[in-house]
Amino acid sequence: MNIQTLLSEIKQAKKRRVIFDYHPSPVSSVDVMAKDWKPTLALLHGLFKSLKAKNSSIKITWWGQIFITPENSNTAFELALGYKLVNVEMHDVHTLMREQDFIILRPATPYYTVSLRAHRNSTKWKDIPFNIGCDSAEKLATALHLDMLIKIKSYSSAGLQIEKISLSDDDLLAALHYGAAKFGNNSQFYSISSVVLNSMRRWKVELIENQITVQTQHPIKSRTFQLNDKEVMFLRSLLPSIVCEPE
Repeated sequence: MNIQTLLSEIKQAKKRRVIFDYHPSPVSSVDVMAKDWKPTLALLHGLFKSLKAKNSSIKITWWGQIFITPENSNTAFELALGYKLVNVEMHDVHTLMREQDFIILRPATPYYTVSLRAHRNSTKWKDIPFNIGCDSAEKLATALHLDMLIKIKSYSSAGLQIEKISLSDDDLLAALHYGAAKFGNNSQFYSISSVVLNSMRRWKVELIENQITVQTQHPIKSRTFQLNDKEVMFLRSLLPSIVCEPE
């Protein structure tokens, strides 16, 4: 897949990721402020170009996750771009409080970060601060590639499979909550959202054609909501087509 196609998939995923403001555990992707969006696309173009030159394969999922698989590797690596806050060491704060009557804690400024982790169970992110206006995409790609190669040597089994298109109950519920916020309290989205949010139980959600069914166990309870054409089109713009088709 060429680089422009990869960048186009990231742009399309960005439009869908609005639902993650209503998601309990959103997946990673490119989550940057508007002022950093175009420089980030330029950075990604440079990264992808360098990584492809090293024979790495790159995949973008429906939700914008970026997966890089080095040549001859059976483990992919997830790449994310966003911001991190500098951790405040409480030990340092306590020391200052013993020395001074009062201290001023200024709001932390988030710094631009490129993060990488192996697509395996129980792996942690490695965060790399990056100056998007000055640092080199080629040098970053080289550092990332080297880090991947080092980690691969320690793995004795294959990593997790990449799901290019996926949809969980939380994804669907996030889209419904977003719809409730967008369309207001006269929409079916609002009714569905209220049923789910006003209950402590875990709800399973199913969308087939223009009907939403929400159900829960202990005790068993189920409700079905009919969506109008506008509401169906709204969901189709956000969710994979597999969810809107009858079995």
